[in-house]
Amino acid sequence: MTIETLILYGAIAGLIAGLFIRGNGLGCLALIAVPAAIIAFVAIWHTAHPEVLESTSGLDYVFLPLWPTLGALGGFIVAKVVRGVMKRKR
Repeated sequence: MTIETLILYGAIAGLIAGLFIRGNGLGCLALIAVPAAIIAFVAIWHTAHPEVLESTSGLDYVFLPLWPTLGALGGFIVAKVVRGVMKRKR
């Protein structure tokens, strides 16, 4: 996966969370699922492909969740802005 793909998937997850979850606290809590899912994905991928592991593969657990989390925060903020505009128009 490329960085752009991870940001896009995170933004989609954040957009969905922001549109369907009303409270900011509960929405931010739901965004914790994004880095948790990426960490689980990395663990499964490392287990399934031990032949390609290198000495720096452990850094995947640290740096790979960064990009979808940033995308999810951006998508969440965009969704909140859209909800605010739609609410104001009513």
